[in-house]
Amino acid sequence: MTNPDNRPAQHVLASVEIGGLEAIWVLAAHFYAVLVPLVLVFVTHHHWDYLVAMVHDPFLFYVAAVLLAAGSAFEVAQNTLDKWYLTSETASANGVGLCDMLAFWFVTAGQSVVLIALAGGAWWVIAIAAVAIVSFPICYLTQVAHFAAPSALGIFVAVAGYQAFGDPVIFLSIILGFATVTFFSALLRTGAQVLHGFTTVAASSGVWFLRWAIENSEAGTPTSWFLVGGVAAVTAGLLAIAWPFMIRLPVTERIIRPVA
Repeated sequence: MTNPDNRPAQHVLASVEIGGLEAIWVLAAHFYAVLVPLVLVFVTHHHWDYLVAMVHDPFLFYVAAVLLAAGSAFEVAQNTLDKWYLTSETASANGVGLCDMLAFWFVTAGQSVVLIALAGGAWWVIAIAAVAIVSFPICYLTQVAHFAAPSALGIFVAVAGYQAFGDPVIFLSIILGFATVTFFSALLRTGAQVLHGFTTVAASSGVWFLRWAIENSEAGTPTSWFLVGGVAAVTAGLLAIAWPFMIRLPVTERIIRPVA
């Protein structure tokens, strides 16, 4: 007879169809993704007076942090529905699902609010943000260019951040987009779930470059274009070198845990 005290643990484990260190890594990466928007909270609080003088409305960084964290939380929810094993058909990958749609919508909204915080004094910035927020659900439900809004917003945020702080380090956030696509493509091609963790970390780490741009700007020590270009080139090179190895990773064994 099954011990009733073990059933909650069995139910939890049954919702994760990967195991061992791979499961720990993937879950830890998503825990990081939920918490990393706090970087915006801390940097805004610490540099409030400087930000008041440099951007349109620094309070909106707090709002953006909440929205971005909510997006990651909905991603966790969708991954749980998909039992943390991603294939092309799952909503967490190339399929569709309510939590997946909400995850991307909240991320889109968070990026839009960051853009307004940086440069919301211009009417066209408000227009871009509004169009992105309104159009995303329509694009997702029709499956037409639904990645366009968050991708474009990432570029607009980098440009607005550079205009506000004059530090090109913020453009390295765009490189993370290429890293995300690389890891995600290899994940779907191989079924190696360890790449899910790398995809998540790359996709959620852009806020670090905004933080560095703010801190470098206030200190008067902007990053050189030469260094930024060098980091971008090295990163692109490493991804190119890693690609043949990533696509040779073995498919992860799917672990079905019965609930007694």
